[in-house]
Amino acid sequence: MTGESEMVKALPNAFWVALLLTGTIEAAEAAVLDGIAAIELDRISGNSLLLATAKSAILRRIEIPEQSEGLSILPLELRRLFLLAPNDRDCFVLRALIGLPPGLCSGILSLSIHEVERALYTALQELPSIETWDITRRNGAHPAHDATGGSGVYAWSLAR
Repeated sequence: MTGESEMVKALPNAFWVALLLTGTIEAAEAAVLDGIAAIELDRISGNSLLLATAKSAILRRIEIPEQSEGLSILPLELRRLFLLAPNDRDCFVLRALIGLPPGLCSGILSLSIHEVERALYTALQELPSIETWDITRRNGAHPAHDATGGSGVYAWSLAR
Protein backbone atom coordinates (compact mmCIF):
# COMPACT_ATOMS: atom_id res chain seq x y z
CA MET A 1 0.00 0.00 0.00
CA THR A 2 1.39 3.39 -0.90
CA GLY A 3 1.80 6.09 1.72
CA GLU A 4 -0.71 8.27 -0.06
CA SER A 5 -3.48 5.65 -0.10
CA GLU A 6 -2.67 4.79 3.53
CA MET A 7 -3.12 8.45 4.44
CA VAL A 8 -6.45 8.65 2.57
CA LYS A 9 -7.69 5.64 4.53
CA ALA A 10 -6.50 7.26 7.78
CA LEU A 11 -8.40 10.54 7.20
CA PRO A 12 -11.68 9.43 8.82
CA ASN A 13 -9.83 8.12 11.89
CA ALA A 14 -7.84 11.34 12.12
CA PHE A 15 -11.08 13.34 12.06
CA TRP A 16 -12.71 11.23 14.80
CA VAL A 17 -9.63 11.47 17.00
CA ALA A 18 -9.53 15.24 16.51
CA LEU A 19 -13.24 15.48 17.33
CA LEU A 20 -12.73 13.49 20.54
CA LEU A 21 -9.89 15.81 21.52
CA THR A 22 -11.47 19.13 20.52
CA GLY A 23 -15.21 18.58 20.88
CA THR A 24 -16.12 20.69 17.85
CA ILE A 25 -16.38 19.83 14.17
CA GLU A 26 -14.68 23.04 13.09
CA ALA A 27 -11.65 22.54 15.33
CA ALA A 28 -11.44 18.86 14.31
CA GLU A 29 -11.46 19.77 10.61
CA ALA A 30 -8.77 22.41 11.18
CA ALA A 31 -6.65 19.92 13.15
CA VAL A 32 -6.84 17.38 10.31
CA LEU A 33 -5.81 20.07 7.81
CA ASP A 34 -2.92 21.00 10.11
CA GLY A 35 -1.99 17.32 10.31
CA ILE A 36 -1.94 17.00 6.54
CA ALA A 37 0.18 20.15 6.21
CA ALA A 38 2.66 18.91 8.83
CA ILE A 39 3.39 15.59 7.12
CA GLU A 40 6.64 15.42 5.22
CA LEU A 41 6.14 14.21 1.65
CA ASP A 42 8.65 11.40 2.00
CA ARG A 43 7.08 10.19 5.25
CA ILE A 44 3.39 9.96 4.39
CA SER A 45 1.58 7.37 6.48
CA GLY A 46 -1.65 6.96 8.36
CA ASN A 47 0.18 6.94 11.69
CA SER A 48 1.98 10.20 10.94
CA LEU A 49 -1.36 11.81 10.05
CA LEU A 50 -2.96 10.63 13.31
CA LEU A 51 -0.03 11.90 15.35
CA ALA A 52 0.17 15.29 13.62
CA THR A 53 -3.62 15.70 13.88
CA ALA A 54 -3.64 14.81 17.59
CA LYS A 55 -0.89 17.36 18.27
CA SER A 56 -2.80 20.07 16.44
CA ALA A 57 -6.10 19.17 18.13
CA ILE A 58 -4.53 19.54 21.58
CA LEU A 59 -3.09 22.93 20.63
CA ARG A 60 -6.36 24.13 19.08
CA ARG A 61 -8.66 23.08 21.86
CA ILE A 62 -10.68 25.68 23.66
CA GLU A 63 -13.47 25.16 26.17
CA ILE A 64 -16.04 22.84 24.64
CA PRO A 65 -19.51 24.39 24.41
CA GLU A 66 -22.16 22.53 26.37
CA GLN A 67 -24.29 21.83 23.29
CA SER A 68 -21.53 21.40 20.70
CA GLU A 69 -22.77 19.98 17.41
CA GLY A 70 -19.59 17.90 17.37
CA LEU A 71 -20.75 16.03 20.44
CA SER A 72 -24.18 15.32 19.02
CA ILE A 73 -22.78 13.29 16.11
CA LEU A 74 -20.88 10.97 18.45
CA PRO A 75 -22.40 7.77 19.77
CA LEU A 76 -23.53 8.01 23.40
CA GLU A 77 -20.60 5.84 24.53
CA LEU A 78 -18.08 8.33 23.13
CA ARG A 79 -20.00 11.38 24.36
CA ARG A 80 -19.40 10.07 27.87
CA LEU A 81 -15.70 10.84 27.40
CA PHE A 82 -16.57 14.54 27.62
CA LEU A 83 -17.69 14.04 31.21
CA LEU A 84 -14.06 13.35 32.10
CA ALA A 85 -11.58 16.07 32.97
CA PRO A 86 -9.77 17.22 29.79
CA ASN A 87 -6.40 15.67 30.71
CA ASP A 88 -8.06 12.38 31.61
CA ARG A 89 -9.95 12.35 28.30
CA ASP A 90 -6.83 13.27 26.31
CA CYS A 91 -4.80 10.51 27.92
CA PHE A 92 -7.59 7.98 27.36
CA VAL A 93 -7.97 8.94 23.70
CA LEU A 94 -4.24 8.95 23.00
CA ARG A 95 -3.27 5.88 25.05
CA ALA A 96 -6.34 3.62 24.91
CA LEU A 97 -8.00 4.53 21.61
CA ILE A 98 -4.98 5.42 19.46
CA GLY A 99 -2.50 3.23 21.34
CA LEU A 100 0.34 5.75 21.67
CA PRO A 101 3.11 4.89 24.14
CA PRO A 102 3.31 6.88 27.40
CA GLY A 103 6.43 8.80 26.34
CA LEU A 104 4.82 10.07 23.15
CA CYS A 105 1.63 11.06 25.00
CA SER A 106 3.77 12.83 27.56
CA GLY A 107 5.39 14.91 24.82
CA ILE A 108 2.14 15.75 23.06
CA LEU A 109 0.33 16.75 26.26
CA SER A 110 3.30 18.38 28.03
CA LEU A 111 2.76 16.13 31.03
CA SER A 112 5.15 13.79 32.79
CA ILE A 113 4.81 10.09 32.04
CA HIS A 114 3.56 9.62 35.60
CA GLU A 115 0.84 12.25 35.04
CA VAL A 116 -0.18 10.56 31.76
CA GLU A 117 -0.47 7.18 33.46
CA ARG A 118 -2.36 8.64 36.43
CA ALA A 119 -4.82 10.43 34.13
CA LEU A 120 -5.37 7.24 32.13
CA TYR A 121 -5.93 5.31 35.36
CA THR A 122 -8.45 7.93 36.53
CA ALA A 123 -10.31 7.78 33.20
CA LEU A 124 -10.42 3.99 33.32
CA GLN A 125 -11.78 4.13 36.88
CA GLU A 126 -14.44 6.77 36.12
CA LEU A 127 -15.72 5.62 32.73
CA PRO A 128 -17.59 2.54 34.02
CA SER A 129 -19.48 4.62 36.59
CA ILE A 130 -20.25 7.36 34.06
CA GLU A 131 -22.21 4.69 32.21
CA THR A 132 -24.76 4.64 35.02
CA TRP A 133 -25.36 8.39 35.08
CA ASP A 134 -28.37 10.06 33.62
CA ILE A 135 -26.36 12.22 31.23
CA THR A 136 -29.48 13.60 29.62
CA ARG A 137 -30.15 15.65 32.74
CA ARG A 138 -28.75 19.15 32.72
CA ASN A 139 -27.16 18.77 36.16
CA GLY A 140 -26.04 15.17 35.78
CA ALA A 141 -23.20 15.17 38.33
CA HIS A 142 -21.71 11.85 39.35
CA PRO A 143 -23.52 10.70 42.49
CA ALA A 144 -20.23 10.24 44.36
CA HIS A 145 -19.09 13.81 43.66
CA ASP A 146 -20.63 17.20 44.09
CA ALA A 147 -21.38 19.30 41.02
CA THR A 148 -18.63 21.82 41.78
CA GLY A 149 -16.09 19.78 39.86
CA GLY A 150 -13.96 18.69 42.80
CA SER A 151 -13.58 15.29 41.17
CA GLY A 152 -12.56 16.66 37.79
CA VAL A 153 -15.66 15.08 36.23
CA TYR A 154 -17.69 17.47 34.13
CA ALA A 155 -21.44 17.55 34.63
CA TRP A 156 -22.43 18.60 31.12
CA SER A 157 -25.68 17.78 29.45
CA LEU A 158 -24.71 15.91 26.31
CA ALA A 159 -28.12 15.14 24.86
CA ARG A 160 -29.87 17.60 22.61
